[in-house]
Amino acid sequence: MPNNLIIMQAILIFALFGIAVWFLRINYTSNVEKRYRKFCIEPLKNNDIPILDRINYIICRIKKILSKILKKSVIFKDYSKKYEKYVDMKNNKKEASIDFISIKFMSSFAFTFLLVLSDVLQFKNFTFIGIITIFLVGFFIPDIYWASKNKIRKNQIEKDMLKAIIIMNNSFKSGLSIMQAIYMVSNELEGPIAEEFKKMYIDISFGLDMDLVFERFSKRVNTEEAHYITTSLSVLNKTGGNIVQVFASVERNAFSRKKLKEELGALSASAQAIYKILVAIPIFLVGIIILLNPSYFSPLFNNTEGRMILGLILVMYISYIIIIRKVVRAGGII
Repeated sequence: MPNNLIIMQAILIFALFGIAVWFLRINYTSNVEKRYRKFCIEPLKNNDIPILDRINYIICRIKKILSKILKKSVIFKDYSKKYEKYVDMKNNKKEASIDFISIKFMSSFAFTFLLVLSDVLQFKNFTFIGIITIFLVGFFIPDIYWASKNKIRKNQIEKDMLKAIIIMNNSFKSGLSIMQAIYMVSNELEGPIAEEFKKMYIDISFGLDMDLVFERFSKRVNTEEAHYITTSLSVLNKTGGNIVQVFASVERNAFSRKKLKEELGALSASAQAIYKILVAIPIFLVGIIILLNPSYFSPLFNNTEGRMILGLILVMYISYIIIIRKVVRAGGII
């Protein structure tokens, strides 16, 4: 009987995960459709609202209501400031940082609901400690998603930064101004780097000082190339000089840095593979044990002490990953 309940829980979790992936794909498809809508012929209008749009509307309404409630709290208002870097400004869609706190609470409630449903299916009384633990887990799970998404975005910006520098350098050689060079980059490139340069162009259009615009750009992007460009332009505005020569030097340095990074990545590829294998070994062993004896870890989920031990195991595993990463970094591998 317990094995059947575990199977039911696993099926339910995978079903909910599949629904979440489905919603993400629908959201991505909707964004692509909006981008290409102006090039397409509009179909006949239909007043019927799809079920997914209705669900999305309900979720957005709940988030909006929750954000209004959280705005009244000074604590949550101050806490939301750390999420300002995740605010998406593209497509004229401004999202407040307090909305991220609302999403975190909605995630917590969803995880808590899953725990209660799991305990009900197993005919167990859910404990207060278990609810608090899963609530906190659900509260911080979105941070992992946003941090990974922000890291991917930052890597893409670092990858395209050399292209932006080359375009700006060619623009200066053609006699264009800094504002025109920024506009050229925003039009010629795509992705996060184009969005950042569009923000810079808008800031300059509203009359902000050039040094302030590039300083804000450097803080948003937080890459060494962006800091180098900001410092070079700041010194150039204060002391004067040939902007073509300055950006030619910036381009050479950026190209050399990218070449060195690629060479370092090629040399440390095997070491990075070893690091990933060391991190994956505990998970691999746990998977083998579950396949050989599915009820082996049941005591960790059936009582409060087991859940506390499970939490301790997770803390030890995270510490294990951090220690391995620090050891590998100390050796100059990654």
